[in-house]
Amino acid sequence: MRALILGGTGLVGNQLVKLLLDNKRFETVEILTRRELEQRNSKILIHFVDFSNLEGIILKSNVDVLFVAFGTTLKKAGSQAKQVEIDVDIPTKVMELAKKNGVKKCVLVSSLGVSTKSPFFYSRMKAQLDENAKKIGFEQLILIKPSVLDGQRSENRLGERLFVSIGNMIGRTGLINSYRPVEAINVAKCMIQSVIELPNGIHEISSNQIVEIAKKYSLVDSGK
Repeated sequence: MRALILGGTGLVGNQLVKLLLDNKRFETVEILTRRELEQRNSKILIHFVDFSNLEGIILKSNVDVLFVAFGTTLKKAGSQAKQVEIDVDIPTKVMELAKKNGVKKCVLVSSLGVSTKSPFFYSRMKAQLDENAKKIGFEQLILIKPSVLDGQRSENRLGERLFVSIGNMIGRTGLINSYRPVEAINVAKCMIQSVIELPNGIHEISSNQIVEIAKKYSLVDSGK
Protein backbone atom coordinates (compact mmCIF):
# COMPACT_ATOMS: atom_id res chain seq x y z
CA MET A 1 0.00 0.00 0.00
CA ARG A 2 0.96 3.64 -0.46
CA ALA A 3 0.23 6.15 2.30
CA LEU A 4 -0.16 9.93 2.34
CA ILE A 5 0.08 11.73 5.71
CA LEU A 6 -1.16 15.16 6.71
CA GLY A 7 0.24 15.98 10.14
CA GLY A 8 3.37 13.83 10.15
CA THR A 9 5.27 16.04 12.60
CA GLY A 10 2.70 16.08 15.43
CA LEU A 11 2.41 13.82 18.46
CA VAL A 12 0.41 11.09 16.70
CA GLY A 13 1.74 11.77 13.22
CA ASN A 14 5.36 11.31 14.27
CA GLN A 15 4.55 7.88 15.71
CA LEU A 16 2.53 7.04 12.60
CA VAL A 17 5.42 7.83 10.27
CA LYS A 18 7.79 5.61 12.26
CA LEU A 19 5.34 2.69 12.20
CA LEU A 20 4.62 2.99 8.49
CA LEU A 21 8.32 3.07 7.64
CA ASP A 22 8.78 -0.25 9.49
CA ASN A 23 5.60 -1.80 8.10
CA LYS A 24 6.20 -4.06 5.11
CA ARG A 25 2.61 -3.56 3.91
CA PHE A 26 3.48 0.02 2.94
CA GLU A 27 5.94 0.64 0.12
CA THR A 28 5.86 4.46 0.11
CA VAL A 29 4.99 7.09 2.70
CA GLU A 30 4.24 10.54 1.27
CA ILE A 31 4.16 13.42 3.74
CA LEU A 32 2.68 16.89 3.34
CA THR A 33 4.73 19.26 5.49
CA ARG A 34 6.00 22.80 5.84
CA ARG A 35 9.30 21.79 7.42
CA GLU A 36 12.01 19.17 7.34
CA LEU A 37 11.50 15.84 9.06
CA GLU A 38 13.96 14.06 11.30
CA GLN A 39 13.31 10.71 9.61
CA ARG A 40 15.44 9.69 6.65
CA ASN A 41 14.23 6.66 4.71
CA SER A 42 14.04 5.56 1.09
CA LYS A 43 10.28 4.99 1.50
CA ILE A 44 9.59 8.66 2.30
CA LEU A 45 8.44 11.14 -0.32
CA ILE A 46 8.22 14.66 1.12
CA HIS A 47 5.96 17.35 -0.32
CA PHE A 48 6.90 20.78 1.03
CA VAL A 49 3.56 22.55 1.05
CA ASP A 50 2.27 26.08 1.32
CA PHE A 51 -0.97 25.30 3.14
CA SER A 52 -2.44 28.62 2.01
CA ASN A 53 -2.17 27.38 -1.60
CA LEU A 54 -2.99 23.68 -1.70
CA GLU A 55 -4.06 23.58 -5.34
CA GLY A 56 -0.45 23.07 -6.39
CA ILE A 57 -0.06 19.68 -4.69
CA ILE A 58 0.95 16.95 -7.11
CA LEU A 59 1.08 13.41 -5.72
CA LYS A 60 4.03 11.44 -7.08
CA SER A 61 2.46 8.02 -6.77
CA ASN A 62 -0.96 6.37 -6.66
CA VAL A 63 -1.90 6.76 -3.00
CA ASP A 64 -4.13 4.14 -1.38
CA VAL A 65 -4.86 5.74 1.98
CA LEU A 66 -4.76 9.24 3.44
CA PHE A 67 -3.93 9.54 7.15
CA VAL A 68 -4.92 12.86 8.77
CA ALA A 69 -3.53 13.77 12.21
CA PHE A 70 -3.40 17.51 11.77
CA GLY A 71 -4.25 20.37 14.10
CA THR A 72 -3.10 23.02 16.50
CA THR A 73 -4.11 24.68 19.75
CA LEU A 74 -6.05 27.90 20.19
CA LYS A 75 -3.03 29.46 21.88
CA LYS A 76 -0.73 28.67 18.94
CA ALA A 77 -3.33 29.63 16.34
CA GLY A 78 -4.00 32.99 18.00
CA SER A 79 -7.72 33.10 17.32
CA GLN A 80 -10.71 30.82 16.84
CA ALA A 81 -10.93 31.80 13.17
CA LYS A 82 -7.29 30.84 12.58
CA GLN A 83 -7.73 27.55 14.43
CA VAL A 84 -10.73 26.69 12.23
CA GLU A 85 -8.56 27.41 9.19
CA ILE A 86 -5.87 25.01 10.44
CA ASP A 87 -8.01 22.30 12.05
CA VAL A 88 -10.92 22.25 9.58
CA ASP A 89 -10.28 24.09 6.33
CA ILE A 90 -6.83 22.67 5.53
CA PRO A 91 -7.66 19.01 6.31
CA THR A 92 -10.93 19.31 4.39
CA LYS A 93 -9.14 20.69 1.33
CA VAL A 94 -6.48 17.96 1.48
CA MET A 95 -9.15 15.26 1.78
CA GLU A 96 -11.00 16.70 -1.22
CA LEU A 97 -7.81 16.82 -3.29
CA ALA A 98 -6.91 13.28 -2.26
CA LYS A 99 -10.34 12.02 -3.30
CA LYS A 100 -10.00 13.76 -6.68
CA ASN A 101 -6.62 12.05 -7.09
CA GLY A 102 -8.20 8.63 -6.62
CA VAL A 103 -7.52 8.00 -2.93
CA LYS A 104 -10.23 5.62 -1.70
CA LYS A 105 -9.41 5.30 2.01
CA CYS A 106 -9.05 7.95 4.72
CA VAL A 107 -8.24 7.69 8.43
CA LEU A 108 -8.90 10.88 10.38
CA VAL A 109 -7.97 11.60 13.99
CA SER A 110 -10.96 13.36 15.53
CA SER A 111 -11.74 13.66 19.23
CA LEU A 112 -13.96 12.08 21.87
CA GLY A 113 -17.51 13.37 22.24
CA VAL A 114 -17.52 15.98 19.49
CA SER A 115 -20.84 17.55 18.51
CA THR A 116 -21.98 20.40 16.28
CA LYS A 117 -24.38 21.36 19.09
CA SER A 118 -21.73 21.39 21.82
CA PRO A 119 -21.36 24.55 23.93
CA PHE A 120 -17.59 24.16 23.50
CA PHE A 121 -15.84 25.65 20.49
CA TYR A 122 -13.28 22.84 20.13
CA SER A 123 -15.96 20.16 20.10
CA ARG A 124 -18.05 22.00 17.49
CA MET A 125 -14.98 22.58 15.34
CA LYS A 126 -13.90 18.93 15.32
CA ALA A 127 -17.48 17.83 14.68
CA GLN A 128 -17.57 20.03 11.60
CA LEU A 129 -14.42 18.36 10.28
CA ASP A 130 -16.02 14.94 10.82
CA GLU A 131 -19.10 16.04 8.86
CA ASN A 132 -16.94 17.43 6.05
CA ALA A 133 -15.05 14.14 5.82
CA LYS A 134 -18.27 12.13 5.61
CA LYS A 135 -19.50 14.24 2.67
CA ILE A 136 -16.37 13.72 0.55
CA GLY A 137 -17.27 10.14 -0.32
CA PHE A 138 -14.29 7.95 0.50
CA GLU A 139 -14.96 4.24 0.05
CA GLN A 140 -13.56 3.73 3.54
CA LEU A 141 -13.58 6.50 6.15
CA ILE A 142 -12.35 5.81 9.68
CA LEU A 143 -12.79 8.42 12.40
CA ILE A 144 -10.49 7.80 15.37
CA LYS A 145 -11.85 9.49 18.51
CA PRO A 146 -9.35 9.49 21.40
CA SER A 147 -9.74 11.30 24.69
CA VAL A 148 -6.72 13.27 25.91
CA LEU A 149 -3.54 12.18 24.13
CA ASP A 150 -0.63 10.99 26.24
CA GLY A 151 2.91 11.24 24.91
CA GLN A 152 6.09 13.27 24.75
CA ARG A 153 5.48 16.52 22.87
CA SER A 154 8.18 18.86 21.62
CA GLU A 155 6.49 21.79 23.36
CA ASN A 156 5.49 22.10 26.99
CA ARG A 157 1.71 21.88 27.58
CA LEU A 158 1.15 22.14 31.32
CA GLY A 159 -2.65 22.07 31.08
CA GLU A 160 -2.63 18.96 28.91
CA ARG A 161 -0.28 17.14 31.30
CA LEU A 162 -2.70 17.98 34.13
CA PHE A 163 -5.63 16.52 32.16
CA VAL A 164 -3.61 13.37 31.47
CA SER A 165 -2.91 12.93 35.19
CA ILE A 166 -6.55 13.49 36.15
CA GLY A 167 -7.76 11.23 33.35
CA ASN A 168 -5.46 8.43 34.44
CA MET A 169 -6.77 8.67 38.01
CA ILE A 170 -10.39 8.58 36.81
CA GLY A 171 -9.65 5.73 34.41
CA ARG A 172 -8.14 3.61 37.16
CA THR A 173 -11.40 3.84 39.10
CA GLY A 174 -13.24 2.22 36.19
CA LEU A 175 -16.05 4.77 36.50
CA ILE A 176 -15.43 6.63 33.26
CA ASN A 177 -13.05 4.40 31.36
CA SER A 178 -13.83 6.16 28.07
CA TYR A 179 -12.00 9.25 29.32
CA ARG A 180 -8.76 7.49 30.20
CA PRO A 181 -5.88 9.20 28.29
CA VAL A 182 -4.68 7.32 25.21
CA GLU A 183 -1.01 6.99 24.31
CA ALA A 184 -0.16 8.48 20.94
CA ILE A 185 1.57 5.28 19.83
CA ASN A 186 -1.67 3.35 20.35
CA VAL A 187 -3.62 5.86 18.28
CA ALA A 188 -1.07 5.47 15.47
CA LYS A 189 -1.25 1.66 15.66
CA CYS A 190 -5.05 1.82 15.62
CA MET A 191 -4.98 4.04 12.53
CA ILE A 192 -3.00 1.47 10.58
CA GLN A 193 -4.69 -1.65 11.93
CA SER A 194 -8.19 -0.30 11.36
CA VAL A 195 -7.58 0.58 7.72
CA ILE A 196 -6.28 -2.96 7.16
CA GLU A 197 -9.00 -4.94 8.92
CA LEU A 198 -12.19 -2.91 8.58
CA PRO A 199 -14.48 -3.15 5.51
CA ASN A 200 -15.52 -0.23 3.34
CA GLY A 201 -17.93 2.28 4.83
CA ILE A 202 -17.80 4.88 7.60
CA HIS A 203 -16.46 3.73 10.96
CA GLU A 204 -16.12 5.65 14.22
CA ILE A 205 -13.67 4.22 16.74
CA SER A 206 -14.24 5.43 20.28
CA SER A 207 -11.49 6.09 22.76
CA ASN A 208 -11.96 2.86 24.73
CA GLN A 209 -11.76 0.81 21.50
CA ILE A 210 -8.45 2.28 20.35
CA VAL A 211 -6.19 0.24 22.63
CA GLU A 212 -7.99 -3.02 21.81
CA ILE A 213 -7.47 -2.47 18.09
CA ALA A 214 -3.89 -1.30 18.67
CA LYS A 215 -3.10 -4.60 20.44
CA LYS A 216 -3.76 -6.48 17.22
CA TYR A 217 -1.17 -4.40 15.37
CA SER A 218 1.87 -6.02 17.01
CA LEU A 219 0.49 -9.47 16.23
CA VAL A 220 -0.34 -8.84 12.59
CA ASP A 221 1.99 -6.25 11.14
CA SER A 222 5.32 -6.34 12.95
CA GLY A 223 6.03 -9.93 11.99
CA LYS A 224 5.91 -11.13 15.59
